[in-house]
Parts: sequence; structure tokens; C-alpha cells
Amino acid sequence: MNDAPNVVWLTLESVRADHTPMGGYERNTTPAIAQLAAESDATAFENCFAHSMWTPASSASILTGTYLSDHGVGKEGTGMRKLPPNLTTLPALLSKQGYRTACLSPNGYLSSANGLDRGFQDFYWLSKNLADGGVTDLMKYGLNLGSHEGSPLNEKTRGLLKYALNVRSHGPGLTLDKDRHNLAYLTTDIAKQWVSNVTKGEDPFFLYAHVGNPHHPYCPPRRARDRFRDELPTSMEDAIDLSLETYAGSDEIRRLNANGSPLDDDQWDAIETLYDTEITYADDCVREIVNHVRALDDGNTIFVVTADHGELFGEYGLVGHNLVLHDALTHVPLVVAGADLDCDGDELVQHVDVTRTVASIAGVDHEQFRGYDLRTEEREYCLSQRGRADFDEFFEINPEFDTEFLHEHPVSAIRTHEFKYLESAADSHLFALPDETTDVSDDYPEVIETLSSVADEWVDWTAAETDEAEFTDDMREQLADLGYL
Repeated sequence: MNDAPNVVWLTLESVRADHTPMGGYERNTTPAIAQLAAESDATAFENCFAHSMWTPASSASILTGTYLSDHGVGKEGTGMRKLPPNLTTLPALLSKQGYRTACLSPNGYLSSANGLDRGFQDFYWLSKNLADGGVTDLMKYGLNLGSHEGSPLNEKTRGLLKYALNVRSHGPGLTLDKDRHNLAYLTTDIAKQWVSNVTKGEDPFFLYAHVGNPHHPYCPPRRARDRFRDELPTSMEDAIDLSLETYAGSDEIRRLNANGSPLDDDQWDAIETLYDTEITYADDCVREIVNHVRALDDGNTIFVVTADHGELFGEYGLVGHNLVLHDALTHVPLVVAGADLDCDGDELVQHVDVTRTVASIAGVDHEQFRGYDLRTEEREYCLSQRGRADFDEFFEINPEFDTEFLHEHPVSAIRTHEFKYLESAADSHLFALPDETTDVSDDYPEVIETLSSVADEWVDWTAAETDEAEFTDDMREQLADLGYL
């Protein structure tokens, strides 16, 4: 096993491809990722499409190599179901092969609650809340945290102490307002500590780190705030206040979506500038982790950098990542370095393909995996899915809530380079890309016939039988703060 590659998979939260220079964006939001993509053994994929529009379903697809309709996490629309017991995971297979495995997650939808810790030998769920020894502990207990009951001096506690010392630069400064803190610094520090420890041995390792920036609400760490400050239409503090008001929990996000996200151009400009600023900080975290690994390994590491989904800024009158499978949510960046894939980069690709390819290289390919080996195969179609939507909660706010392109039943989007076909039990739409506001079904019956047959072949919404997830109170509070509950 000494020649087996290490794997470092970094998933950035809520980053849409068209807000990165690899996607043609004018702001240089991801210089470190772009530098990684430019290496001779790296590929930047221009057409990577996530399997869903939110974290639980996308994360489950990444870790199991299957589609939402296979694993069922998020099928009911709330993310409150566990991974089915019949599915294995990439870390479980790698652990059996002799790998050391670890996951870092600042999101309750990627946790033991829904079974997405399955197969990881080390799993770190990170919280801002006092109940779990999180960021607000720092503000209350300060440097005595290491001796605080229930907080042993382990990787997480050491990372928290470092954050306390650096909260004026890597955080918002001294404040108990947990919405202003971020967990990306903690994720990065624990990842570096874990790699330092595991590289003392001879076993290969698999590190999966979910970098929590730039999930809404957007409050960039102070060290990043000058990067696009001159492009803000208002002051930094006013912009942050606007962001905190706009994304003030699930009720406010639901109200905005029901009413068609009534923000003006300057408000959207301010919010997107904060979003871009947070992306640059996530990019800093990628640079730190990649450089740290390379300083310790023997040059035999595969790096995967991507996002779990994107973000809406007014598309269909919506904010956040809700309800739809628009490209703003499904088109994400993807860079794979160290695997010598020999790809052009313009191919259609999905996360399950990367899962399958990494597994094949590591010698743990599995019949469960639905992806294509990127070294030898190409896909014709991408499949993105969303579970059931509850329209009633939007109609209660606004009886005229527009559902023209929204599907109440679980919906699948089959995408090619030219078209996107959406199909649910009650409705279907065909879009000629990049336009996703005009249904062209009547103009392309033969395209609908082809893409509908792909959906029939690939999708079985009755496949996954799942148990109810078991979230702690702290996880539920965190998910509510993120706008999910």
C-alpha cells in the first residue's frame, strides 16, 4: 500500500462556477485553485454539475458515488433521513484497503445524524454553538477553553484556541454573534494537524474537508475584507448588516422567496461582493491545506477541489439554494490534480465520476458506483435532482407565489451541453441553454424523447428506503441558522 496515492478532497460550500476565474469571472476570487488547475498533471473541468442544489444530497452523492434517487438523502425535501444501510461509502472502502480516513464538517447535514460519517475513522463535526464546545466558547471561556469540562485538548480544541488568538484577522473580531463567525479557519487548522499526525505513519490517507465558506449569511473574515471593498456600493458594515438581515434564518429566506426576492440592484451588488470576498478566503484555505500536505507527503497525492452546489442571486426570484435546479445552483467548479486524467476539461462531468475514478486508482472500485472513470470514459448526460418541495409554506406567505418552473414532486434534471430537461411526476420542461426561462418543449420533441428515456433508465425514486436522521439540538440550531429549518 505504500505506493497507493493519498487523496485530499476539498469541497467548498455554495460556490457557483461562474464566480470563479475558471468559469470566466472578472474577479480573481480563486487564485490558489486556478494555480492548482494550471499544473501539468491537473485538469480544470469547465462543465461540472452537482447532483443536487444543497449539501445533504450532494454530499451523500459524493461519498457514495450514487444519485439522490439512489441514496434518498434529501428526497423528502427536508434532509431529515439517513443514508440507507445497504450503501457503502468511499471512505469505508478505503479504510478496508488500509487508508487512514478523516472528515471535517461544519454542517449538520454532513454528520453522524444522517449517516454521512460512515467509514471515516476520524470525524470532526464543527459547531459555532456553546453546547458543542464551538466558536462561542472562545468568546466566553477564552484561553481557558482547554481546561473547560468536556473540552479535552485535542485537534479541535487546539484549533479553537488558535482561532481565539486570530479572531481579529481570521474572524469578525471579539463578538458573541455566532452568525459573524466562520469555521473555515478551524477546518483548515484541524486538517493540517491531522495530516501532520497521519504522515508520521506509512499508510496512505483520505481527507475529506467541507470548507464552510461562503455559505450565507456572508460575513467575510476581517483579513479578507479589503479585497473588493472598493467595489461595494455601500460601506462594509452596512453590506454585512444587509447580508445578516437578508439571510436571517429560514423564515426570512422563505419570505423573500415567496415574494420574489425584492432586492434592488445595489443590494444584490453588495451581497454578491461579500460572497466573492468569502470565496477568496475559502481559496486561502485551499492554498494552506494543499501546501501543508505537499510539505509532508512524498508527492503522491490526488487533490480534488470542488463545491457541493452554487447559490441563487435572484434567478427565478429566489435567494439561497432552494427549490430549483438552475445552473446557478448545479454548475460548480472542479479541479483534479495529481491523477493524470488526460482530459480536455470541456467534458460533462459529475462528482460521482470523480468518486469512481479515485476509487479505481486506489483499487477499491465498487459495483455500487454510478459514475464514469474519467481516465477511460465520457458521459453524455448529467443528472441533478431535488426532492419534494413544500409549496404550502410559500403560499401561506404569498398566495400568488410563482411556481411556473418549480416542481412540487421530486424532480430530475437531465443536462447536455445544449439542453436541460426537467421531469417530475406532474410536469416537465425543456430549456435550450443558457436560457432557463423559456420552455421550448414544443420545438424539440425528439430531444424530449431522448432525455426522457435517459430519465426512465437512470431514475427510480422508490429505490432508497431510509430511516429518520437523529440530529442533536445543537445541530438543529445550526441548521436553522443556516436557513434550512
